[in-house]
Parts: sequence; structure tokens; C-alpha cells
Amino acid sequence: MDKRCNIGIFDSGVGGVSVLKKIIKLLPNEDIMYFGDTKNIPYGGKTKEEIQNLSKRIVEFLILNNCKAIVIACNTATIATLEMFKKQCNIPIIGIIDAGVEMVSSNEYEEVSVLGTPFTIESGEHLNKIKKRNKKIKVNTIACKELCPMIEGGWESFENRYEVLGEYMSHIPKTSDVLLLACTHYPFILNDIEKRFEGKIIDPSEECARELFRVLKKEDMLSTNKEKGKVEFYITGDKENFKKTVEKFLGSEIKDVYKVNI
Repeated sequence: MDKRCNIGIFDSGVGGVSVLKKIIKLLPNEDIMYFGDTKNIPYGGKTKEEIQNLSKRIVEFLILNNCKAIVIACNTATIATLEMFKKQCNIPIIGIIDAGVEMVSSNEYEEVSVLGTPFTIESGEHLNKIKKRNKKIKVNTIACKELCPMIEGGWESFENRYEVLGEYMSHIPKTSDVLLLACTHYPFILNDIEKRFEGKIIDPSEECARELFRVLKKEDMLSTNKEKGKVEFYITGDKENFKKTVEKFLGSEIKDVYKVNI
């Protein structure tokens, strides 16, 4: 495959843009296709089969559009589909779960709390993987049903946002020295989370970007383009709301947003 082919990134909505931001910084010369399934968000309350069916359509779309690697920038979709896609696809597929687990397990933390969607938390994926790496660490998990759709819908527009966030954060023990954000939407409200947690907060997006870099380098697939790469956005729902939320998070205007039906 040509080194100039795209990198594909997908999420249920805007959340994966937190990963995109890190990838653009690390790999500025790569062309990127970002897919947000905004019509079907949130994924966190769906069944594994539903998530797999939705994700299959997205991955097929990205492969048809010449993607040389795909990043599943969604914890829920990573849990439901990563192993399936690794078997089905002949291009590198990178998930985000192991990035967070690595960042927690490689340090001498005694107690970690994990915030995620109901599907992510109920899967036990983070708990099991962290414990496998470090049996001594205590792991608390908190399922946050409302955060993802509220962030997607425009966090500032919800008058009860601090009350909702505060309720979830109240379940984090004072003894936790680190908080793992196990949903790519949560970095969008990092400032509000920081006000309610005194310890270290881990966003696995940067480590996920580094994993992509390592894989592309190993496969000799890094772009040799000397110019800044282009980023195109593809969504299944409302364009204006998506554009507004993404621009605020990135701090810059985005031009190429396309609505597609898959």
C-alpha cells in the first residue's frame, strides 16, 4: 500500500477528536480521515453486536477510501471490535484500551479509578488488564451513562452538567491517586474534571498516537510527504453541532465536514 494513503480514525462522535489532536501533533504530514457516527451515538448503552455492526460499516468505508491504518478512537468500540477487525482486516488496527492500561500499570500507583461508559465498565476490560499487569493495584470503576451524550450535545448547554459530573465523581474514593479517562469524550471536559479530582489524571490519547507511530514505522508506512497533511471529517448526523464542538476543542476552524449515509 502507498505510504501516501490515509490514516483512518473513528469514534461514535466527537470524542475521538481528542485522539486526532495528538495524532496531528505527532504525525503532522499524514492525511487523515476522521469518522464520527454521530447519528448513532452513544455506543456505551448498546449491545456488543450492535456496536460491531455499526463499526463494520465504518471500517469498510475507511478501507474503501484507501486507509493504510485505522485507529479505533473509542474505548467502547475497541472492546467490542478490536480483535474482530484484527482478524478480518489486512491493515493495522489500533485500539485505545491498551494505551490507558500501559500508562496506569507502568507507574507505581496504588489505587486507580476508571471513568467510562456503561458498556466499557461492565465489560471489565480495564479492571482485568490492569490487574493482569499489576496484581497489587486497587481498581475502582465508575460507569457514566450521561456524560458522553451530554458532551456530544454541547456540554455548556446543560444547566445540570456540574450536578451530573459531581455525582459520578463522588464515587471516586479519596484514596485514588490516579484517574483514568476511559472514554475519549472526557478530555473535552478535562477542566471540570480536574476541579473535582486532586490526583493524576490520565488521558490515553497521546500513548495511542505513539502506538500508531510505532506501528507505521515498523511497517515502513510513514508518509514521506513534506507538506502538512489534510484532515477530512465524515459524520452520520448533524454537521453544525459537530463542527462547533470540534472547533472549540481544537482551537481552529475545520473546513471539510461531510455527511454520509452508510
